[in-house]
Amino acid sequence: MLFSLYSVLKKGHHYSKKWPVKPELNSIFPENKIILLTSLSSRYLPLLAIAVAYIQYSLLGSGFLPQIIAMMLFIATLPLQGFYWLGVRSKTTLTPAHAAWFRHICDKMQQHGIELPRYNQPGRYIDLAQVLQQAYRQLDKAFIRDWI
Repeated sequence: MLFSLYSVLKKGHHYSKKWPVKPELNSIFPENKIILLTSLSSRYLPLLAIAVAYIQYSLLGSGFLPQIIAMMLFIATLPLQGFYWLGVRSKTTLTPAHAAWFRHICDKMQQHGIELPRYNQPGRYIDLAQVLQQAYRQLDKAFIRDWI
């Protein structure tokens, strides 16, 4: 495995904070949906896991304790799958279509005088997230609509 599990999860959490969650990006990238579901599941599923474990223990008793613990751990760790996906996605190189779009955005931003760091070619999704976040902060809405 190229990365340790902890570093991939950490990069996924970082990527979820960097990605601009904007409705106009929904049709192009799955990140918006993954970030929303991961944040909701990390907020509510641990509580749900405890509630389900309590109900199962009270109804089934201690004879089913191994199954109850397994179910509780499965439900409580579901948000980690979203962070893992985001961590792997952040280091993935852009597809050719997304790479061309990334270069187009960088060129347009440099034409407007916005200073960008030098990115390796082809870019990665974390680079795209940083460029999009900077574009949403510094450019007007009409210019952003031209990309999509």
